[in-house]
Amino acid sequence: MFKTQLFESQSLLLDPYDPDKDAAYEAFFTRRWHYTWGSMLYTEAHPLSEFQVKKKREEQLKRCAESRDSFLFAIRLREQKRFIGVVELPWVSWSNRMAWMKVLIGEESIEAAYLPEAVKMGLRYAFDELDMALVASSTGEFQPQVLQTLQSLGMRVCVRQRQMVYFQNQYWDRIIVGMSQSDWQTNYSEEQGQ
Repeated sequence: MFKTQLFESQSLLLDPYDPDKDAAYEAFFTRRWHYTWGSMLYTEAHPLSEFQVKKKREEQLKRCAESRDSFLFAIRLREQKRFIGVVELPWVSWSNRMAWMKVLIGEESIEAAYLPEAVKMGLRYAFDELDMALVASSTGEFQPQVLQTLQSLGMRVCVRQRQMVYFQNQYWDRIIVGMSQSDWQTNYSEEQGQ
């Protein structure tokens, strides 16, 4: 029996993403390069309009519903229910029990406070609900606080792609981190009452 809730933590909720309400906030977040870079792995990072975000998320939610190989949640502050970012599993390989995870907090002023909690919620969902064997994520060398947060939660550096990201007139390494389900169970079994 789990002592912790899957979609609730001390300060946050994981809710269904609502394109009609959340897209306007997320469009504003895309003005922040760090947020946009994290949300656009396959295209050049640039700000998006509300319409573009809404269309992107509607397509993503349709894919989530039809193929069940990806998942998207809105992160909300528990008390105010205010949208502050997303937890995405944009790629799930069921046959290999592997998932890619992205956790994005839109406001720089609250990122440090809520990122660890949101990442932990994403990992809990991937390992305890989806039964993944491995979860991976990435960050850039220009985001040392994000890398430090991921490592403090038990994720380990698996791959360093040298000079893969161009930011502020400089090339930076892209860093891929991962965690196994056995590491998750070892580090967080006390929260689950095991």
